[in-house]
Amino acid sequence: MTQSCVMTELEVPSNSPVRTESDASLSKTDTASDNEELYQSGRQKNVIPDVIHIPSASDSSPKQMQTSVRRYSSSEESDNGENEDGNNMSAGYVRGLAPPEVLLKNYRRQAREFADIGDERAVYDRVRCVALTRIIYGDNHWKLAKAYSKLSQAYLEQRGLAQQALVHAGNARDVLLAADAAKQQGRQVYDKADVLPVMELIYLIMGQAHIALKNTQKAEHSLKKAELVSREREELGFKQQDPERRLQILMCLGRVSLKAHKTGYALESFEKALEVAQKHYGEDSQQLIPIYQYLARAESSQGDASSHDRATKLFLQAHDISKSRFGEDSVEVADSSFVVASSYINDDDSQDKAKKYLEDSITLYMRHRGPYHTSTIKAQDELSRLLIRDVSLEDAVSLQRSVAEAKVVLYGDPSEQAAASYQMLGSIRLKTRTYRTGFEMAH
Repeated sequence: MTQSCVMTELEVPSNSPVRTESDASLSKTDTASDNEELYQSGRQKNVIPDVIHIPSASDSSPKQMQTSVRRYSSSEESDNGENEDGNNMSAGYVRGLAPPEVLLKNYRRQAREFADIGDERAVYDRVRCVALTRIIYGDNHWKLAKAYSKLSQAYLEQRGLAQQALVHAGNARDVLLAADAAKQQGRQVYDKADVLPVMELIYLIMGQAHIALKNTQKAEHSLKKAELVSREREELGFKQQDPERRLQILMCLGRVSLKAHKTGYALESFEKALEVAQKHYGEDSQQLIPIYQYLARAESSQGDASSHDRATKLFLQAHDISKSRFGEDSVEVADSSFVVASSYINDDDSQDKAKKYLEDSITLYMRHRGPYHTSTIKAQDELSRLLIRDVSLEDAVSLQRSVAEAKVVLYGDPSEQAAASYQMLGSIRLKTRTYRTGFEMAH
């Protein structure tokens, strides 16, 4: 009896048609026999599903992982923003399994977002971009140079690591040289519009890194190269121009030249920057404020009376723009008032004007930043020195006492800053005693 049952289960009649998967699915009914259910379950094990979900090492089910979806556009510039955690991956991909091209777009966009808010996680995303770019394009492609240049920029701006930025800017330059050799051999295709922005950024970052490392001569050399590349980029047409980048280069070059006591070259750089800003932003734009102020500093560094007068006029121009753009009651006007005061302090005939602008700046700083801010304390220190020169010693003592209290709160006691205030108070007391003694001897 048992043997016949086994034979019944295993034997298939020769006159029965071959069963397909669709036939099997149609033949299932509530009254199907156990033999048919076994047959169907055996066939079902061999059916390949339409979509295979590959689990990650951390979990076994995409549903359990709660994988979210990130949508990508066709270009890096038009991508929408995403959250900081980067939980959204491209549609149709399990997290971590997207193609390198998709991941590269994602990390580029995310790096820009972190950079916009000053988050140093932009550095980590730029490192990923370098690795993905090398995977996609190879070791000697100009896009790898671009990725290195962006990484060097992130190290300098988000982390303040000048030496690291210098290393990666050098890597970018070396890759560009290799890409040029590949182009000459016909193994790579690009044009000036592709590589000039990369070269411009490389030399700008090199210059800024050398400034941070106090290598003035090397900084000047790199920034001059950046300015040449920027000028060549301007010749390609309006679409290829980047006035913000060109302004940045010219201002850095002017500051370095001023620091190296090359006043003529500094004036030339600042004047070029002024032309660019006026052309692209307007005659009274806020971008002109720092340019006018640095032009004034370059003029005043020449030392003659006519240069000092021109410097004062430039400071006042910047102050007027600041008032028109930001309003009378603003921190920006406080800053420009302090700068104008500094131009009058060394002129014995303009002490009253210097005092007025310092008092205006202190009033605005007190209102917007409070007594314990560094800008407030700095302006009060300058006013104290001016009062001492004007022999208003009691007023200077009263002001410096409040400054000393603010410094103790801000920097602690003991601190170098608080000690400087105590030293100034002591010198005022000595002067007061000297004047009193002299007055008594005169009578």
